[in-house]
Amino acid sequence: MTFAYDIPTTLKIIGALSAGMGSMLLAWRVKTILKWVVYCLVTHEHAIEQLTKAANNQRVQEPVIGGITKHLLDIESKLGFALLISGFFLLGVGMLSNAVSYFF
Repeated sequence: MTFAYDIPTTLKIIGALSAGMGSMLLAWRVKTILKWVVYCLVTHEHAIEQLTKAANNQRVQEPVIGGITKHLLDIESKLGFALLISGFFLLGVGMLSNAVSYFF
């Protein structure tokens, strides 16, 4: 296997790898965010159903779940934000490396 040692080719390889990694990080973040949005919606609908039963003097069969948004905000504020920024940073580095390779 041979490697190209000229600057334009190296910059294009770095650009392609960075853009690919950034795209995968962003896609993974979007998938995780959508998963948690679905969890919140299901929990919300479940709570409304149980509260409606309680308001109509029917037997509540399951507990009313609360506090799911706290968990969502905890997840989004820690690792999620860092991964989102890393994804955009890598995507930007990839695009800039590819653009700079045309000047050599």
